[in-house]
Amino acid sequence: MQINQYNVSVMEIEVEDDEELIKYLKPKLPLLKDYLLNLKGNVTQKLKNFLDLNHIQYTTNLDIGSLKRARKQKRSGVDVYDRVVRSGEEIVTDNSVLCLKKVNDGAFIRTKGDFIGIERVDGVIESEGDVLIFPKGPKAKIIFHRHLLDNLTTGATYKIALVDEEILIEKIKD
Repeated sequence: MQINQYNVSVMEIEVEDDEELIKYLKPKLPLLKDYLLNLKGNVTQKLKNFLDLNHIQYTTNLDIGSLKRARKQKRSGVDVYDRVVRSGEEIVTDNSVLCLKKVNDGAFIRTKGDFIGIERVDGVIESEGDVLIFPKGPKAKIIFHRHLLDNLTTGATYKIALVDEEILIEKIKD
């Protein structure tokens, strides 16, 4: 017996109109070769022929969401701030946030996505994303998935991630 285990990127698509879906997929064919498509709904023979002809791997009507380890990827963009985020400024977004300059004490950033700070963070960061990366300043307050992380050393750079519903904290630079 031989057993192989794979981690696969799956793209789940609700099929409503096969012509519209084929039109959408055509320019993306080179990218789709690295995905397994899980088609839900009315999958016509025409759509199956199109995917087979273009060597796209697919399956139909799998209930991937019910798997314990399945996580839906967020489809948000990234808000980039190439300036200092000033005291009193409030940023609230569904997107991920990339701050290229300092986040001052008194600034507040709440994101449903990831947060990455390149320079020192002294403000309040509240994130529900998968990862935070930032150098912690002395006045920073970090809230990750509704947990206040108050045991972080000032001056260190951290990577904080949510893995299998567990918060992992890694100091990546002192």
